[in-house]
Amino acid sequence: MNARLIPMMKRVLNTWLVLFSSLTCAVNAADWEPLPPLPEPNGGFVCGVQGDSIVVIGGTNWEGGKKNWLKFIRYFDSRTLKWRSEFDAKMPGGPLAYGVLCQGSDVAVTVLGGTDGEKSHPESLLIDSIKTSQGSKIRGLTDTVVLAAGGQVSGRRLIVGGMKDAANVSEMGKSVHEIVFIDKPWKDRHLQAIPLADYPGKPFAVAASAVVGAELFVFGGMNYNATTSTPVNSVESYAFSPAKNAWRVLKSLTVANRGMTAVRLDDQHIYLAGGYTDDFTANALIYDVKADSYRKAKSLPYAAMVGLVKLDGFVYCLGGEDKKQSRTDKVFRIPVAELLK
Repeated sequence: MNARLIPMMKRVLNTWLVLFSSLTCAVNAADWEPLPPLPEPNGGFVCGVQGDSIVVIGGTNWEGGKKNWLKFIRYFDSRTLKWRSEFDAKMPGGPLAYGVLCQGSDVAVTVLGGTDGEKSHPESLLIDSIKTSQGSKIRGLTDTVVLAAGGQVSGRRLIVGGMKDAANVSEMGKSVHEIVFIDKPWKDRHLQAIPLADYPGKPFAVAASAVVGAELFVFGGMNYNATTSTPVNSVESYAFSPAKNAWRVLKSLTVANRGMTAVRLDDQHIYLAGGYTDDFTANALIYDVKADSYRKAKSLPYAAMVGLVKLDGFVYCLGGEDKKQSRTDKVFRIPVAELLK
């Protein structure tokens, strides 16, 4: 082949690869409806539902090489598709990120654990109505409460695994605690952590978790390899029944992933998307609870460790870590029916 043609053919091939990649991203995003962005780029927040609103609690972002820890509670109105700045509030204890969502009724969102960037918070933050929040210490809870898994199962608030410090991957846990209210004389009332059966896999953090029926499902995450002093992505998946105080093994993920997000679509299906494999990814799976199986699903509109919320027949994709030392403010939504196709 003529030596002059080789560089030209490489350029043409690279151009086609870029165009194909762009087209693929456009196709992935085609069914996702773009919405007004977050008030600021954000990742590591907790998000849930209050009535007709999505609530975004705390989080982190980066500016000029500096990591910022956020202390705001933001509200997105799913009827008007607008951020309601008049409802913004500050958390009583200051900044908080990397906590666990426990979703109760449509006006009760609880955040367990997390960190303010300096220390872990073995605490519970209750957001029970717009502009109303209350923080409480939890007695008996370990300090591995950063980037933990968990959720609210049949009214029982659970926190599983986690780490002591988001910047130190060597200290992870596998303990399981139920957070209960001890109803004693008024001056002695408090929240108490009740230990349950340990997670059966390796100590972990940054796993995906979702509640379906009477079980908490936990997928993937990050383990620590002491020999190489490096984090290792996991494929392990388990389900926990607090009523039986027992774990059961699920089929492993097809690709090891940390930072993936899970959201319940219905009584049988969980959408698992995003996270970090060998890079940030937009790939997604549907897990079938009854069949204990995975199938490929519609990708996210962008690659990141995102927040996912289901509300009124839609799944909302919010913000997230899209690159190292970077956060995005993007917001999209898609009908649940599209994801189940």
